[in-house]
Amino acid sequence: MIKRFYDIHYHLLDLSHPNLLAFLLRDDIITGESIKNVAQKLPFLMNFAPVGAVRFFPGKIARKIKDYITSDAVKFRNLLSMMENAVEFHFLLNDYYLQKENILNTNPSLSFDKIVLCPLLIDFGYKNLSNSGCYYNLPPTKPVAGQVSDVFTAIRFYYNYEITSHPVKDGQLKLIKTEKNREDKLFEIYPFLGINTRNYDLLEIKSLIDKYFPGYENDLTVEERHKKLFSRLGNVELQLEDLIFRNKEKQDPDHYAYLFAGVKLYPPLGFDPWPEDEPAELDKVKFLYSECVRKRIPVIVHCSDGGFKTSPDAGRLSHPEKWIKVLNNSSFRNLKINFAHMGNQSTGQNEWLKTILWLMGKYENVYTDFSCLTPEEKDYETVKKIINNQTASRILFGSDFVINLLWSDSYNKYLQNFLNTSHLSDSDKIAFSSNNPEKFLFG
Repeated sequence: MIKRFYDIHYHLLDLSHPNLLAFLLRDDIITGESIKNVAQKLPFLMNFAPVGAVRFFPGKIARKIKDYITSDAVKFRNLLSMMENAVEFHFLLNDYYLQKENILNTNPSLSFDKIVLCPLLIDFGYKNLSNSGCYYNLPPTKPVAGQVSDVFTAIRFYYNYEITSHPVKDGQLKLIKTEKNREDKLFEIYPFLGINTRNYDLLEIKSLIDKYFPGYENDLTVEERHKKLFSRLGNVELQLEDLIFRNKEKQDPDHYAYLFAGVKLYPPLGFDPWPEDEPAELDKVKFLYSECVRKRIPVIVHCSDGGFKTSPDAGRLSHPEKWIKVLNNSSFRNLKINFAHMGNQSTGQNEWLKTILWLMGKYENVYTDFSCLTPEEKDYETVKKIINNQTASRILFGSDFVINLLWSDSYNKYLQNFLNTSHLSDSDKIAFSSNNPEKFLFG
């Protein structure tokens, strides 16, 4: 029997995907700690008036900031290094380094044969940023179609090629045609489609569901859903122009079926889970939820006060309380939803987490993941504290790769910390990384 390790919260992002300003202005990119580190390199200037220092020593300050980025901001440079790589090689690179260290078998009492990755696409869409004072002051648009094309190009490359050490050029890697069957590859890759209902009208949302999720309502078992998704891996080529002009689906209406395992929602970009004061917008989210219930499509929603924030109302929209009216509606109480990041609040408060745990106690299809919250083994002590009979079967492992490189040395290290932490039992680890996510994805 194949033993699968599930990473339910994963991102394939290059620098073209997010709104770059939203990326650079994340709370975890420029932090008090990073400013402190720069300041420590300028001790004589810090004793001087700050305004005067900037005025009289601009070159010195610029050089020190560059030195910090070059020499000290290792994790930030590591993140950029991964995001600067061609998307085609993303999964191949992670596979290469995981195989090199045999991560899945470092814990003698736990071993897995495969890793299931769920890359979550984020619908940055038509961002409500205004670049005031700039000549090019229209908010940039990033159609999710571009991400769809990139993710499936990376998936196709992964199942058709592999990378190995270059036979001649020391320290370089070489791309070669793989001799492995799909079944022999380390990864199974099941993306989630990012949707922000504000970027579409109701007919366009209906078209998206018809395009990417036809026939899901007919899947009767976990095995049937899994088999159909697995059958599409690596044999679908998606070009951006085909996605935009719908060339392939005109020839084959089911060309895009079973490419996505679920839907990703991202409130900090302006998505409102229950816009009761906007009838047209409410109709759109109601339709989306009803289709997810009818077709048993799992939903992952960003639920922390961090992330990519372009809406001035990001905090209110991201609060899990926004979902109480959704789940209290009899039509949507069976919505299968994962509140990502355990409702993490940068203030250290746990009000959001308490709301999620309350929802988990009331609705059997509510889950949470601890993605990005556990860069160290000791961080799993927090996860241990919330485990009880109600939650144990609905807590999910997630890495939040590549964003977690801001705190973690590598994907390998993040997985290793989970497998080795003493704060969770082996049965907890198997539940969170195998049994629970399999039910969430395919059940």
